[in-house]
Amino acid sequence: MFYQVAAVLNFTDEDEAEDFYHDCEVALPKSVTINPGHPDVEHGTIAIANCYHDEGTPRSCDIIEEQETP
Repeated sequence: MFYQVAAVLNFTDEDEAEDFYHDCEVALPKSVTINPGHPDVEHGTIAIANCYHDEGTPRSCDIIEEQETP
């Protein structure tokens, strides 16, 4: 059995967003990849993005950085 944690949090302060992303970077090496080397592999992932969903004409997010478990 595995335990999965997921979070999608929006911040208005860039420093707060970067701090939380850093916390995730610290946790990433402690997590595992499920079924490595198999077709049903599941990697753990973290990402930080610029999000424009609150603008007058919403547009897609721009990924700044993304990482996954090996």
